[in-house]
Amino acid sequence: MKLRLAKSASASAEMSILLLAEDEVPRLPAALRPCWEAAKATGDLRTDCRKTGVFHPKTGPKRLGIVGLGKSGAIDAEALRRAAAVAQSLAEDRGVRSFEVVLDAAIFGTAKAEQAGAAIAEGLVLGSYRYEPPKKDERKPRKAQDCAVVLVSGDHGGFSRGFDRGVIGAEATVFARDLENMAGNLCTPTVLANAAKKLAGNGVTVKVLDKAAMERLKMGALLGVSKGSSEPPKFIVMEFGSKRATETVCIIGKGLTFDSGGISIKPAAKMDEMRYDMCGAGAVLGLFHALKHGALKGKQQKQRIVGLIAASENMVGPEAQKPGDIVRAMDGHTIEVLNTDAEGRLVLCDAIAYAKKFYAPKQIVDLATLTGAVVVALGHEVAGLLGNDQKLIDSLIAAGKAADEPLWQLPLWDVHKDQMKSKYADLANINGGQGGGTIAGAAFLSFFAGATPWAHLDIAGTAWGGISKDYYRSGAAGTAVRTLLAFVRG
Repeated sequence: MKLRLAKSASASAEMSILLLAEDEVPRLPAALRPCWEAAKATGDLRTDCRKTGVFHPKTGPKRLGIVGLGKSGAIDAEALRRAAAVAQSLAEDRGVRSFEVVLDAAIFGTAKAEQAGAAIAEGLVLGSYRYEPPKKDERKPRKAQDCAVVLVSGDHGGFSRGFDRGVIGAEATVFARDLENMAGNLCTPTVLANAAKKLAGNGVTVKVLDKAAMERLKMGALLGVSKGSSEPPKFIVMEFGSKRATETVCIIGKGLTFDSGGISIKPAAKMDEMRYDMCGAGAVLGLFHALKHGALKGKQQKQRIVGLIAASENMVGPEAQKPGDIVRAMDGHTIEVLNTDAEGRLVLCDAIAYAKKFYAPKQIVDLATLTGAVVVALGHEVAGLLGNDQKLIDSLIAAGKAADEPLWQLPLWDVHKDQMKSKYADLANINGGQGGGTIAGAAFLSFFAGATPWAHLDIAGTAWGGISKDYYRSGAAGTAVRTLLAFVRG
């Protein structure tokens, strides 16, 4: 979507859309005031939350659209984000090629100017997103993909800064959504690695380790997962920031491009949704897309940011690992694989070991669609968060709040770690029916994080399947990209 800020509204626009609060008299440019007054005189102008209307004024723009925000005291960044998405949808429904969104600071509610600018940009870009699947017929150009945003009054500088930031974050989320929505045969570990390679440049470096390199590093846990598939695994390493930086933060994504469950096979119903088992990797790739396109421009870069993605399929094949098999992780831990469908923690543990060996990071954050249990516990609107460092956890919760992608901390105690011990190896990959599946996954990973400050985001609920909220409709949500951006900015 082509998106820009404009200094003034156009009297000849195909469609001007006003974002209006229920109890505020808008400050409008002269070209639009008569249109608004005429629309109000009809008695059909509705400004309660997310209500829309379209009018055809005699002078000025060809169409005047209205999107309501409700009472000003209830307006926040999320309300603005959703209203902007509704505005884009309204323009597209009317079939216009281009449109403008006009607003003033009086409708920002509790949002500061910079927050408002980011939310408006995010709503427009994310709201316009549609996954374009491969089809026989050529795609038709979509309408309403060209938008100018006009802030009539308020802190233009702050709004502009937030707007630029919002565009970068939203486009990175769209990049992630496109990868996450692809069918498993179209987005293999190799395709994922090639997508990462295209992000190289503007401060981002990328390298990809093949199976032979992983064998030399003795990544037995990751390689065990990939044994049943004819698709070779890939281990993706991305860096941003100076190698001379005194501190490094490693952000790790689970990249299971398709998960059949292996020998512990999943039920057939909805197994196609296991294309989304790489959404942790999608979030990391989205982050680096944003970094490449200037997400931290103008900020003093104190840390090197490293993205690691363990990419594999988990399939049933003649060489697939079996329940009861023992594998050895990169750091030497032996693991009894009691359930081959608990594979995400197996690829992540080698990624954590790699991070510690080669980067000695100050912090590690991993993201994974790890457990169905987190959906049972928290549903589709909140991601689970566990870890060994409260300061790191609190910073991620704050980042999620800033992005309106909420995180909820779950306990991780010694008793949970004790449940991961095995009679036949150092660890088992499940806790033997003790319940608390989400906690068990984090407890397993905690042995590999050790004393390094570490946090684990279980995004199995939020990655797909959530309720429609205007800027997300269905399929992959691109979850956590904007949260990670808020985290690294902080």
